This record gives sequence, C-alpha cells and structure tokens, in this order.
Amino acid sequence: MARRISKAAARRGSRRETVLITRTVLCSLGGVSEAELAVWEREELVVPAESPPRAASDEPLYDREALHRIRVIRSLAEDLEVNLPGIGIILHLLDQLGR
Repeated sequence: MARRISKAAARRGSRRETVLITRTVLCSLGGVSEAELAVWEREELVVPAESPPRAASDEPLYDREALHRIRVIRSLAEDLEVNLPGIGIILHLLDQLGR
C-alpha cells in the first residue's frame, strides 16, 4: 500500500534551503586549511557562492556545493595523489556529467 504524504510534508521535502557558511566553517567542516582553500580558489577549483562587495570587510560565503567540492578535491589529492591540473580536469568532467 502506498504511503500518503501530506501537502505540507511534500512542500518541505521539495524545498531546499540555501545555507551559506563562512570560510572558517567551510575549512573546519571540509578538513582543509585556509591556505589550501586559497590555492584551490586561485586555481578556480572552488568558488564562493557569494562574495562581499570590495569595500566590505566580510569574508566570502560558501554553499553546500563548495563543501562537497572541497571534500572531493581533498580525497583526490590525499587518497589518490592526483595533482591540481588533474583535479581540475576531473572536476570539469564531473560538472559536465551533472548537467
């Protein structure tokens, strides 16, 4: 027998909230240093979801996708010993598959 789902529960399940986190929290959750993240940003492997205006002193904010990417990058670099150009190619292919 099929289980019934209320309209409110269906709306909650289909709605994804955007959660933004700071660089410090991202590094802590992802298990990387801020220096590593800075290198990956220079190589354009990870980009913030929102960047503050140039005049603001606030740091950039990252979403769940950025957290997922740094975990993938860390795994490729540490576990599989893939270099940065190789990681860039792998991430590009993963992005193409996700479209």
